[in-house]
Amino acid sequence: MNNQPHTSYRPSAVAGRFFPAEASVLRSAVEGCIEKGKVGLRPRGPVPLAVISPHAGYTYSGWLTGAALLAITHAKVQSIIILSPSHRHAFDGVAMPSSNGYDMPGFKIEIDTDARNMLVSSGLAHIEDAAHDREHGVETQLPFVHRLHPKTRVLPLVIGRAETEQVAQIVDWLAAMDDTPPLFVLSSDLSHFLTKEDALKHDAGTARLIETGLSEHLTSAHACGARAVKGFMASEFGRGLRVQRLAMANSADVTGDEARTVGYGAWAMFDATDQIILPGQRLELLKAARQALQSRIRTGKMPAVNVASFSAPSRGCGAAFVTLQREGRLRGCIGSLRAHQLLAQDVVENTVKSGFEDPRFKPVSAAELAQLKIKIAVLSPSKPMGFGDQQDLENQLVPGRDGLILSDQGKRGVFLPMVWESLPTPKAFVDGLKVKAGLPKDHWSDTLRIDRFCAESFAEDES
Repeated sequence: MNNQPHTSYRPSAVAGRFFPAEASVLRSAVEGCIEKGKVGLRPRGPVPLAVISPHAGYTYSGWLTGAALLAITHAKVQSIIILSPSHRHAFDGVAMPSSNGYDMPGFKIEIDTDARNMLVSSGLAHIEDAAHDREHGVETQLPFVHRLHPKTRVLPLVIGRAETEQVAQIVDWLAAMDDTPPLFVLSSDLSHFLTKEDALKHDAGTARLIETGLSEHLTSAHACGARAVKGFMASEFGRGLRVQRLAMANSADVTGDEARTVGYGAWAMFDATDQIILPGQRLELLKAARQALQSRIRTGKMPAVNVASFSAPSRGCGAAFVTLQREGRLRGCIGSLRAHQLLAQDVVENTVKSGFEDPRFKPVSAAELAQLKIKIAVLSPSKPMGFGDQQDLENQLVPGRDGLILSDQGKRGVFLPMVWESLPTPKAFVDGLKVKAGLPKDHWSDTLRIDRFCAESFAEDES
């Protein structure tokens, strides 16, 4: 183990294997991957705090790497943290290289040596060149990082035998190091060497764990970068983020060999308050909701959902509330507090339930269908709040933004952020929520639990 950094630039260990070794050919390959990966390109607006990015050869998963890194195109950061599994070197803990940068085909990229030195001083990670000598999990990301952020430094972290808590500590430590946190790239492929049929099922299960906040159940059989994903999502910084699917694929799509395949996926992770649903996805979800009502009236049954017809983000898991209004008045509202199925499926099912199963209203009729306005709210994951008393709780609330779930004495109440329109002060909001849960408005106890979430709302008549 080498514990002393030096000033050299380490040459690429995998050029000519995972990506081209000639500078001009590599530039062309990256451009091609970026062009195909434009599914990840977003207009200026919220930037992910982290992405999950594949690391196989560019022929197989380069376009998904492009999709993942394109999602952070507009980020303004000085450092990108790359967390990779160790594929070829067994060791304990988390390792960084001793060099000051990488000498890649056609470009050099600097390592954030200040962050590295402080991580070493903290004892959370150490320098071990052998962990990086043949590791492709980091290097496959670098040509994309350089293409999109040529002046940004990187901090490559290869994870060996490390507990989730250690990785989470590193993430939180790095996130708090500067006023502007770094971007995190979680380098990982999915299933390895299953038949295509089995791989697609297995990878769908892995996606569900990532998208529903159950990453603690991930193992190396789900994803080779499971330790990176688990550690990041277990950190205070990564907990409760909105996870959006960008793309998924399988090596058989390229090779045609369905006997032994590798799965790939790209995801972006946003702050809970970010508005991340692009106009096209909003339109497809609203259209699906309208068609669901029409189908239910016509057939009397819950409509089937053709998942393949939706964009990748709508095929990811999500929680949605669907509200029906007629002439500005509530006509039905039912939803999911936690992601448990594909977002498109959740929208369709809750639309039908809002129209036909809300016990406060009669079922929607064909005659009134044209008069209904559909509004969808997609919820972020919820996080428990800490507070000493009601005043402390109220002081933490942001009117218009926060939704709350109140639980105590076997009772529960939920207010979506839209309730602020009628209960505009924190005290009125909290007191009203207690009453909705079946508790007195002045109720307080040490067992009271409040979980906070955000919601991104859009409706049919909005442009």
